[in-house]
Amino acid sequence: MSYKKQFLDSNYKLMFLLLAVILIGFFFRLTNLPVKVFWVDEVSTAVRVSGYTISEMTNSLSARDIVDRQTFMLFQTIDSERTFGDSLNALIRSPEHAPLYFLLTRFWMQLWGNSIIGMRSLSAIFSLGALPCLYWLCHELFVKSRFSKQIGWIAVGIMSISPFHVAYAQEARPYSLWTITILLAGASFLRAKRLNSIFAWGLYSFCLIISFYTSLFSLYIAAFQGLYLLAQIKKSNLLVFRNFVAAMLFALLAFSPWILVIINHLDLLHDNTSWMRGNFNLADIIAVYIGTNLLIFGDLPLSTNSNPIPVAIALLVIVIIGLISIRLYPRWQNKTLKVTCLALASCLLFILTKYIYLDWITIVGALVAIAILSLSAYSLYYFITKVNKDRWLYIICLMLSIPLPLLITDIINQGQSSTAPRYLIPLQLGILIAVAFTVANQLNSQRRKLWQCLAGIFIIVGIYSNIRNLNTSPFYQKGRNINNLAIAKVINQHRQSLVVVEASEAMDAVSLAYSLIPEVKYKVISKEEKANLHLNEFERVFILKPSLNLIQNLKSNPEIKLDRVYKSHIFSADEFPLDLWRIKNN
Repeated sequence: MSYKKQFLDSNYKLMFLLLAVILIGFFFRLTNLPVKVFWVDEVSTAVRVSGYTISEMTNSLSARDIVDRQTFMLFQTIDSERTFGDSLNALIRSPEHAPLYFLLTRFWMQLWGNSIIGMRSLSAIFSLGALPCLYWLCHELFVKSRFSKQIGWIAVGIMSISPFHVAYAQEARPYSLWTITILLAGASFLRAKRLNSIFAWGLYSFCLIISFYTSLFSLYIAAFQGLYLLAQIKKSNLLVFRNFVAAMLFALLAFSPWILVIINHLDLLHDNTSWMRGNFNLADIIAVYIGTNLLIFGDLPLSTNSNPIPVAIALLVIVIIGLISIRLYPRWQNKTLKVTCLALASCLLFILTKYIYLDWITIVGALVAIAILSLSAYSLYYFITKVNKDRWLYIICLMLSIPLPLLITDIINQGQSSTAPRYLIPLQLGILIAVAFTVANQLNSQRRKLWQCLAGIFIIVGIYSNIRNLNTSPFYQKGRNINNLAIAKVINQHRQSLVVVEASEAMDAVSLAYSLIPEVKYKVISKEEKANLHLNEFERVFILKPSLNLIQNLKSNPEIKLDRVYKSHIFSADEFPLDLWRIKNN
């Protein structure tokens, strides 16, 4: 009886703690919405939902001489001149983006205005809505487990303070909505598989439709759900597979209007996704996969002198060696094994000292990262060994549904689509659920004191990470415009300033304008234009992110002098830095 009372008391304490964590997650999602950098992808959202295409905006700007910030805002404001049809047409010109989120954003902005907080608040609400959807998916996965409620609450608690999900909750992009649709599609799929009723499969088909209209990547997730059923197909569940095929076909039929848009605009799809092709680097991809895992629990500090790519690779090597050593510990008396382990340790030490800059910030961050990676690896192992095959196989299919197709595509195209953490949300969700399952079971075992301490540490790491990002945007999310505030600090020192930018980079100038004082003026030039740079009319004339060709042309002119006044920190030779140059009469 005393043990039962102790068990109930610990459950009540856990529920109280998780409720507090969830409320903290609410706070982080809804705080400082207008403060974070409004980067180019969000500018694209504002332009398209306002009824303009990106090319239409840049052509109009380059046709003018000098413009101010208010001119930029005309293309990001919903008014009577541009109708819902104009917004839909702008979205059709970007067929790589499914339209549901953007159309919802237009309706939302019509209700709450064109401000940054008005746009981003919709993503924040979607992110909050993802929490009960995650609980439902956990319920369907562990419906027969006596700890199913605990697993669901722990998963919700992890997502609540996950710095990754908090960051994307504060961005005017579709990833919070996509997270909801992934969870709804997964939960309704497992429910339909369990009940095998017409209503259940109809609900699943509806969830697929909204998921397809939110992200084209959802097609991969649905395909892997079909592979999951095929892997378990038997005579007894042929009816289940038949119903799945029917639900999938109905969802594809409902999605066919956008499929036709894609087919009719394949050239635009190819041009708009050109950044995904080329610059293939396996080390970068591995580093992003590792970083995506870490971001579930913490956004760790890293010294500015450290390159995250070799650090991530080193962390992976350390964890693998550690897990192998633990596995081989009973055979430790073998001399050959000792020599092999010493050789591996020596190689690892050489890598750490030669290729990685180590200071206290990096060391502490690396130790926490090792703990997170070890927890994830152990949780996946524990999860696979403790649940039925039909449960762990679903999680593995979910985790592979996006990374595997993207990796294969990158290998074929020598591309870099796998290096975008926002595309790897299904991988994160699978790891998160495995960790929640492991923690819930261990908290009810004889080692619960140890796991209570571990859970407390990871809560602190998550909260600390969100406090770090309270007024800033993380690099992995807005790396292209992460230097906006530093560049704006240079320009804002002079009220009579002109910012010149090429038409191909005009979106960066629009993003930067949100951080500049209203007195700053702008000039958008085309590549063919030999522009008047108004050197005698402004106190300072700056050029933002000039192309190599423009830099060479300006330097070849003996009448002017060109100096770089801000250099962005880059991690890869493939990056195109957002540098700032000053031009003046020589």
